[in-house]
Amino acid sequence: NVVIQKMIDKGREIAALETEGFWQDVVYPWDILALNGACLSQISPSLGGTIEEGSRINGLVSIGDGTIIRSNCYIMGPVIIGEDCEIGPNVCIFPSTSIRNGVTIAPFTVISNSCIGNNISIGAGSSINDSIIYWGTLIGNHFAARSSEGTVRIDNEYHQVEMGTIIGSYCELGDNVIAEPGTIIGNHCRIKPLKLIGENIPDNGLVV
Repeated sequence: NVVIQKMIDKGREIAALETEGFWQDVVYPWDILALNGACLSQISPSLGGTIEEGSRINGLVSIGDGTIIRSNCYIMGPVIIGEDCEIGPNVCIFPSTSIRNGVTIAPFTVISNSCIGNNISIGAGSSINDSIIYWGTLIGNHFAARSSEGTVRIDNEYHQVEMGTIIGSYCELGDNVIAEPGTIIGNHCRIKPLKLIGENIPDNGLVV
């Protein structure tokens, strides 16, 4: 592990602790999804906020205070939704999805096996699978984060994984943007409507 080796090189004291509990290394972004799924399987169901008529909630689902689940949503746990969110109407959220606070998800959107950060807005008719979206990002209508097994490049390393997309913090994506599997969009990026993202976009990138 690079971090541990750097600590040793600097003379820092390293102590080892034995555990019999669950352990999941988080080295690469897709490890976050594996850890997220493992943690969600241990949550206690709790339905806070307001759940409108016609919505169906099954399995382990936790919904925070101040959140509104609009009519005709379908949520299949394990799923956790934070506080002060607005979901739907007609949104489907499938297992192993965590949604933090202050998130707005517009109608007819489908999300599965994904981590959605704080204060994110996702437009209508979007499809997000096996993806990670960091805080403060605004996504237009009909966004698609495609997922399949493919090659993901991290620095100069290539990894074969099943992954959707990773979107950094404070990005703005226009309507009808499609992100190919394994793409990484950096922080503070701007992507104009009707774009196909097939390669990584660095921080502060602009796609026109």
